[in-house]
Amino acid sequence: MNNGTEENVINQFNIISGLPAVWDHNQHYHNYLLKKLDYCSLSLDIGCGTGELTRLLCTYSEKVTGIDISREMIHTALKRNRDKKIEYKNIDAMEYLTSTDRTFGVIISIAAFHHMEERKMLELIKSKLSKKGKLIILDLYKQETLLEYALSFLAMLVNPIMMLIKRGRLFVTKKEREAWRDHFQYDNYLTIKEIKNISREILGKVVVKRHLFWRYSLIYEN
Repeated sequence: MNNGTEENVINQFNIISGLPAVWDHNQHYHNYLLKKLDYCSLSLDIGCGTGELTRLLCTYSEKVTGIDISREMIHTALKRNRDKKIEYKNIDAMEYLTSTDRTFGVIISIAAFHHMEERKMLELIKSKLSKKGKLIILDLYKQETLLEYALSFLAMLVNPIMMLIKRGRLFVTKKEREAWRDHFQYDNYLTIKEIKNISREILGKVVVKRHLFWRYSLIYEN
């Protein structure tokens, strides 16, 4: 991202940080991702947002670090999650990975990777994973195939039902819709083919899976 775009993205995340803590498509996959983990000494949550996942990672780690480029996201995370195992840092992911001398048993990122330089980030992450360490990414992708468009259509049908079950309403609030609408203009997604090509070139063997609610997961073990 150029400086102007990065500043706009940060400002949008600062606004989103004030939204209520409610079920969303990312949280829907938390349990799926957590089942892939083994207990480790250090975990890193890249783009931790308001900290829902960092709190859950405490069950799987001795210490958890959550980093986010948005100051207000970190401020909200600190208020909502007070576990002594967690430390939060308001810092750019590339800057943090370049400067830290730590290695991590788990590095995880949810709905943040599409804002980053994927190739450089994967190279840095690989260098910061401990032996047998795992990288887990959940993110959005650009639809390209008939299967992906069919999944998207199915997700649109299922989404109101899930919203009603999880939130007691069919649709998001006006405030939430407007906050995310302004944010989406800065999103830049890769296709599944691009994701596989880049990750396999840098990491080697990865498992990439499409999911219903416009997301994919990538799992890699060092």
